[in-house]
Amino acid sequence: MCKERRIITFCLAVAALLLCSLPLAAQDAVNHAVRFAVSQPLGELAKLPQSPHYGFHEANPVRRIAKPSVGPIVDSAEQSTLLGPQTNYSNIANFLGVGNGFPNYSDPDAPPDTNMAVGDTQVVQWVNVSYTVCSKTSPYTCGPAIEGNTLWNNLGGICSANNDGDIIAQWDTQAHRWLLAQNVFTGNYGVCVAISTTNDATGTYYLYEFPAVNNGFPDYPKWGVWVNNYGETWNNFGTGNFVGPVFCAYNRTKMLAGDNTAEQICHQYTSSEDSLLPGDLDSPTLPPSGEDQFAIGSVGDVDNSHLSLYSVHINDPGDWTKGATFTGDNNDQLIAITPFTPACNGAYGGDCVPQKGITDKADSLGDRLMYRFAYWNDGSGGVQHWLVNFDVTASGGQNGVRWEEITGPESAVPPTSLSLFQDGTYAPDGNWRWMGSVARDKAGDILVGYSESCGSTCSGGTPMYPSIFVAGRTPSDPAGTLEAELELVTGSGSQPDTSDRWGDYSAMRIDQDGCTFWYTTEYYQVTQTFDWSTQIGSFSFAGCGGGGGGPQVSLTPTSLKWGKVLVGSTAGKKKVTLTNTGNADLNISTITPSGDFALVVVKKTKKVTPCVNGSTVAPGASCIVDVDFTPTQTGLRTGSLQFTDNAPNSPQSVGLSGTGK
Repeated sequence: MCKERRIITFCLAVAALLLCSLPLAAQDAVNHAVRFAVSQPLGELAKLPQSPHYGFHEANPVRRIAKPSVGPIVDSAEQSTLLGPQTNYSNIANFLGVGNGFPNYSDPDAPPDTNMAVGDTQVVQWVNVSYTVCSKTSPYTCGPAIEGNTLWNNLGGICSANNDGDIIAQWDTQAHRWLLAQNVFTGNYGVCVAISTTNDATGTYYLYEFPAVNNGFPDYPKWGVWVNNYGETWNNFGTGNFVGPVFCAYNRTKMLAGDNTAEQICHQYTSSEDSLLPGDLDSPTLPPSGEDQFAIGSVGDVDNSHLSLYSVHINDPGDWTKGATFTGDNNDQLIAITPFTPACNGAYGGDCVPQKGITDKADSLGDRLMYRFAYWNDGSGGVQHWLVNFDVTASGGQNGVRWEEITGPESAVPPTSLSLFQDGTYAPDGNWRWMGSVARDKAGDILVGYSESCGSTCSGGTPMYPSIFVAGRTPSDPAGTLEAELELVTGSGSQPDTSDRWGDYSAMRIDQDGCTFWYTTEYYQVTQTFDWSTQIGSFSFAGCGGGGGGPQVSLTPTSLKWGKVLVGSTAGKKKVTLTNTGNADLNISTITPSGDFALVVVKKTKKVTPCVNGSTVAPGASCIVDVDFTPTQTGLRTGSLQFTDNAPNSPQSVGLSGTGK
């Protein structure tokens, strides 16, 4: 062997030894639920006496994260004038949520953390520290306000003992199930999750307690529904100092099944990033096969012209013991946006929003993105959309709502393939707008909800108490613009003292009809400490092709399963209930079973209406279909029960399965 080759061989050997001596990147731990139980029906919990609140107490103080200072810049995305009179969208529902004025409720703390999800027939609104279940059809009747932690009574432990707030309500559009969650901020920190066993929010729930990564204070948690997993993010404040954001994935399949071995995999990011929002699926069309759940965040951590993207990939969805792969560490996946001046004149938030009649100012959490990171997939021939918003400073010195629409091609892509499609800063006058939430409908219309205020005097604006508004756009509007705003509630009071806490977030949701937007946030009816009210409203665009009008179909349950049945024998019938949750007659064309399944005649009575071909179901009414199973051969047998009708989402189907023996 020549001398040069010996030297090269020696060097390679030394290099290999050095590489082997380096520590391997640590795999994120695979955790499991530390407690599991099944709740009592929520409807029964609502009957329990609620704990009285003596005096007032505040929620945990806002934990701010230092940002590099940025001087004022020209915001080329600012919309400082109105497009013209608003004609394309209108208000439908408008009713009081939990808070001042809600029956048998008094505000125990602040801020309310107003949050909401919309299901087949119900709306669940959750504020600090109680929730209510309302009908999503007129007259929008709501049940009582129920203390959040009572849901976990059967679970025991820290989830049952603590009601710390920062709550989230989610609706899983794929499974037609509810997800309710709140973290525990005292003693042994933890994550409390409840998954409904049916589409009825007043029914029973699978209850889970998971650990908080590194046993750190899990502040400002946010959730998003994805395909293989539920995603949760929070800011880890350790035992006092900020450690960095956390991104967790939970085994959605197991949690829906009530499997107490459900896994949780969390990744700890560094203190150079913060306040992530996980992607949250709104569209009936799923993301392209194999696409990971993305997250977005870290406002101002790099500069004022980029946000950071993150992702989680479940290495083997069928075997979570193989772990997950997270990306985005150290802000290494940036997406460019239009440069902005941070909220509150460059301070990234704080107490800066003026209120009418008092000198106290309301808080703007301008140091972070506002909930949610809403996802919509156009499907074949279209693109993928993600929407998010945050507070910035407009040219008049007032806060404006900056909204972003991010898109990606219709294929499984990494976060680096996403790009800005359009953005805008909505500041058409001198009023202050802040604490927004944004979503889109199936027609591509976008609606942003937010709080608006202007103090007793306001340059270029109109003196007003904090009130609730929405502003929207259609695809034909000029890029980066919103039409004239629409007021949901005129505030009649301001918030004195209360540590100036406002928000800390609001929620814009899109109904399963693909056209009806639902929004909720806070306001004041009177100027008084700890006396906030909340409002729930729905809206639609005229050109959506539904927009809250017309029939809507809800099927319960969404699947039927038979056990083992002798080949040639007929198993007992099972029932499907169809409910028209819309506001117009539903005309059923056909009801068709497939496979080894057949319809069974349902006898009409005073209490039972059968669903049959050619029948009409009035708004709010229901009908029944019975199905039986006669296996023609051994093994697993599958089929479906399909309904065709005049609802926008026709046809609808119920999955059928059984086993022949």
